[in-house]
Amino acid sequence: MRRSAPVLILGLVLALAALAVFAVSRGSDYDRSPLGHKGLELWLQTKGIPVVRSDPHLVQARSKISLRIIPLSIRKGEAVTPRSDDETDGLEPENPVVEADQYALPTLIVLPKWRGSVSTEGVAGKSGLIDLADISNELDKIGYSDFGFARSGTSFEEAQPQLRPGQPIKIALYRAQTFERSSLPSGCGEVVGTPSGVLLLHCAADPTVYLLSDPDLLNNHGLALADNAAFAFSLVQSLRGAGETRPIYLDTSGEPLDSEATVDEGQSYERSTADLKRFFVYPLSAIWGAVLVVAAICFWRGAHRFGPPLREASGNIELSKTAAIEATARLLRLSGNDGRMTGQFVLHLLADKAQLLFGSGAGNQEGIARLFQRLSRQDKTAAQALHAAAEALIERGHVMTRSDLHRNLETFRKLLGSFEFGSR
Repeated sequence: MRRSAPVLILGLVLALAALAVFAVSRGSDYDRSPLGHKGLELWLQTKGIPVVRSDPHLVQARSKISLRIIPLSIRKGEAVTPRSDDETDGLEPENPVVEADQYALPTLIVLPKWRGSVSTEGVAGKSGLIDLADISNELDKIGYSDFGFARSGTSFEEAQPQLRPGQPIKIALYRAQTFERSSLPSGCGEVVGTPSGVLLLHCAADPTVYLLSDPDLLNNHGLALADNAAFAFSLVQSLRGAGETRPIYLDTSGEPLDSEATVDEGQSYERSTADLKRFFVYPLSAIWGAVLVVAAICFWRGAHRFGPPLREASGNIELSKTAAIEATARLLRLSGNDGRMTGQFVLHLLADKAQLLFGSGAGNQEGIARLFQRLSRQDKTAAQALHAAAEALIERGHVMTRSDLHRNLETFRKLLGSFEFGSR
């Protein structure tokens, strides 16, 4: 039995390697993240609206699509192309506004709102919002300027806009991002809005172009809130036109369109079992054979020479972390030292909040320091008071009277509850 263990381990390693070869993602990680649009694609398809995704190997024909949706992203370092209201000659040929006017193609441009870190961390908090100045610069690049933006002061804002008369749809947005009505240029009007501002904008100079201020109405994160999914379907159906059967084009690459036919500029490949067989064709088969022989000898020699790990003679089982914590708390209570236990509770609670915001490796003093720096950007006075209360409980809790301990702990609880740590 002892000599068969290396063979079993080797077989397990080979099985994991084969699984890694075929475990190929069908879409990018970003597309399935909170900021991606995979959910929109699947939702529209279930409602009977076909969707075509942008492909770097294909140049899409304008005649094959009914609506183009372009989620804008912040492109740092690119030059801004100025544009006046009555001329577009200075714009780049691949500018989506120019293409929309040239091909009379309904185009929905979705403004950015979140930083890329939100897609990796999975936390949509106030610190993950893009600066409004960066959004204005991005609009300048496609020819729109002088728009003012506003964000809701409340965490979630609910509204019931109407895309069709008499058919309000309830939507909910986290830190709702809208156009300011007072800043709209002449010739630009509101299509859909909320009490705080304009969500969907349309300008007479570009009759086929619509601007959506808040991407949470179309991305994976926002579609799960309230009736945002129903609003997204109604919006797409309204913009593509009644009786339209051609698919919508979800353009995440920004490639220019073709005026006539779809052009295939490359070929996408799918993996199969035939691809794995090529790794075992001679001379690779001889190399793999040598590797397997050496690995088998090493495993066998190690198992035969040293043998399996020995159990401790005492047979004692180490206490789990939870049991150790409970035992420590009981000893502290029996000794009457509630203050020291309270200090440890405060320290562990701050470490948990730091791990929530910055990851599993932030549960230490450095992570707690970063936590207070972040809270200071929300409310400096409250953050300083929270830091003082926490420091008093941790360092002097064991010498406090019961009344002082209770008062400081209540102050710490209220201050901590006044801060926002984002939504998942």
